[in-house]
Amino acid sequence: MSARISILGAGGWGTALAIHLTKNKHQVTLWEYREEAAERLRKTRDNKEFLPGIKISENITITSSLDETIDTDILLVTLPSHVVRSALESLAKKKINALVVSASKGIENHSLRRISEVIMETIPSVSANRVVVLSGPSHAEEVAIGIPTALTAASASESAALRIQEIFMSPEMRVYTSKDVIGVELGGALKNIIAIAAGIIDGVGFGDNTKAALMTRGLAEISRLGIALGADAHTFAGLAGLGDLIVTCTSGHSRNRFVGEEIGRGRSLHQILDEMTMVAEGVRTTQSAVDLAAKIQVEVPIIQAVYEVLFQDKNPKEAITELMTRTPKAEDFG
Repeated sequence: MSARISILGAGGWGTALAIHLTKNKHQVTLWEYREEAAERLRKTRDNKEFLPGIKISENITITSSLDETIDTDILLVTLPSHVVRSALESLAKKKINALVVSASKGIENHSLRRISEVIMETIPSVSANRVVVLSGPSHAEEVAIGIPTALTAASASESAALRIQEIFMSPEMRVYTSKDVIGVELGGALKNIIAIAAGIIDGVGFGDNTKAALMTRGLAEISRLGIALGADAHTFAGLAGLGDLIVTCTSGHSRNRFVGEEIGRGRSLHQILDEMTMVAEGVRTTQSAVDLAAKIQVEVPIIQAVYEVLFQDKNPKEAITELMTRTPKAEDFG
């Protein structure tokens, strides 16, 4: 059954999901906040800025007016996490009847809120039973051209998760459901930090042994923090945990891994970010994760080390040496 779907955010991820959902015979509206960019997308049907060379169907409506996105069955948020609150503020007094799906991956600075929490705070008419988190190993570049992908849809409402599963499922995309909103959302956000660390390892010239250790112990930190916040430990062994961690730490498409690799080669964070068009969510999320871990008194040495490299100019090799020479202990997970 065809659904009306409005996508907030015409970056690579929003564009890729618009293409996928249109193939699934849904009526898609794609919102781009800059009118000149929206007009360019309407004319060229090519998102040269974020997803070049991929044809955008004429069936996709492209707009810069938020008012044109409200009358919909599904409101899909694909915006960078740090602009979600400001973008949705104009909807605060609107009656939103749609299911709201968060496909943004991050933790808001200062408030330390997950994006689903930001959505519910910003739009009071939206309750937890009408919010779904969509996450998993999914680079936009591959989703846009139909490479097989699997995701997890998590919600407090089983019927809401099942609805999103039905809408997104296709031979090119398999969707699983979950009740663990916290775990699915944190897995998608925190793996970006570990991906920056994986890039640093590549940049300084260390090897596969180092990266395997990093990913394994990084996942332990993600789990430890998530469990302390109420997540199910099993979630982190799934698509939104281990699956997303693997793809983000190893893929050439990964913006977070790219940032880490450039830092490992000696460039400054400021230089790297100034040259990037797309957002590396892990940079801001590192700040949030360190603050969150301190608030709830959870030990996250890898995440702390990434923070010191990014924001305190610590030498990457020195940070790795300090991690390797910490007090010996038994292996634990979570």
